[in-house]
Amino acid sequence: MRQPLRKEKIYQILSTETSHFNPKNPESNTEALQIGYISEKTGISPNNISMELGRLFAEGLVMRVRGRPVTYLSIPVLEKVLGTPLLSHEFPSMGEFYNYLNPPVYTTLPSDFCTELNAAAMSEFDSLIGCEESLKAHIEQAKAAILYPPHGLDTLLTGPTGVGKSHFAHSMFDFAKKSGRIAPEAALVTYNCASYAENPQLVMSQLFGHSKGAFTGADTDKPGLVELADKSILFLDEIHRLNPEGQEKLFFLMDQGIFQRLGETKKVRHATVLLICATTESPQSSMLSTFFRRIPVQIKLPPLAERSVAERLQLVLFFFWKEAMNLKKEIRIDRKIISTFVHYDCPNNIGQLSTNIRLTCANAYYRHLLLKKDYLEIEFCNLNQNIALSLFTAGGSSKILDTLLKDVPIKINSTFTLRDCFNRYLITK
Repeated sequence: MRQPLRKEKIYQILSTETSHFNPKNPESNTEALQIGYISEKTGISPNNISMELGRLFAEGLVMRVRGRPVTYLSIPVLEKVLGTPLLSHEFPSMGEFYNYLNPPVYTTLPSDFCTELNAAAMSEFDSLIGCEESLKAHIEQAKAAILYPPHGLDTLLTGPTGVGKSHFAHSMFDFAKKSGRIAPEAALVTYNCASYAENPQLVMSQLFGHSKGAFTGADTDKPGLVELADKSILFLDEIHRLNPEGQEKLFFLMDQGIFQRLGETKKVRHATVLLICATTESPQSSMLSTFFRRIPVQIKLPPLAERSVAERLQLVLFFFWKEAMNLKKEIRIDRKIISTFVHYDCPNNIGQLSTNIRLTCANAYYRHLLLKKDYLEIEFCNLNQNIALSLFTAGGSSKILDTLLKDVPIKINSTFTLRDCFNRYLITK
């Protein structure tokens, strides 16, 4: 039978003692979470325990509270005890850790926090369809991530293709500007990690920059996107395509605010960057555990099939309204066609819904040119066959639509605002 490794023995003891931790009185059993006690229980020297705990901390399995002596806790076990993810893996003192575990209760919000909330009261979040329903909890979580002192919390957006992760990230950036968390002139720096994923050196150069001579063709020093995003937000789409080396570099940036350009061996650079990452994959299986566990806020956006009929109806009207604005033409649509778009199976979610409505309008536009009409009329012959078939499978859902859509001809004029469009055709309760 294999004997446990030294690191495993240390982590096993720490996990057991963490399970007895009392959040309401964190100092009551700290001795059992310190190097001296663990050394007595395992017979391992304090120096070796310190080294192994340092490794476990770097791997994202252990958190620490600084002081004399330092206190360590198992992150997975502590999160189970608390019933919530840890937002930080290191605290400067036991007092700070206690304040985190038992935050003061305000009868009113602190004035500076109220100022931030009021300044950001009207952001892009407020115009998202579903902001008061299916996306309400997601938006509140995102706002909390932006406002959390001192520089916000790194965030991972997950969900299948087309659910709106990029748009949600842009809304977070807009909220950060309007709340004063970043400067009004700050730019959102974006990068798709699938770009050049087969050339890790190029990806490292683009993200972190390179020094002169770092590789063939590197004739000058060049800053990377991390430096461009200093004191702002870096949005990394398809983060699961970033190679392990890149994830490790990001871990150090998130943990210590430091990085190096490609080719630099001595100079250490500093940047304050808030990361928003997005992936369509399971982060547990597609990302390094050390990197994944370091991202405190994880928001899973719902697929279109999980959105209510009311929200899907608003999305359909919104995309037809966008086409009316684009064409500068009135678009006339039969209620049954609206019902078809609301109920059809759309595996690639909002992105596919938008594309299909645009293609439908394009099909109708050709006939519009032939007949020289003043308006664009959407007919069933303009729909993709698979979409048209959903008219016969809507079943009872179409009855729900009747309670949401006014019984009037739908004519979306290019002079309408979106609010006009909704007010004309949606039944408000």
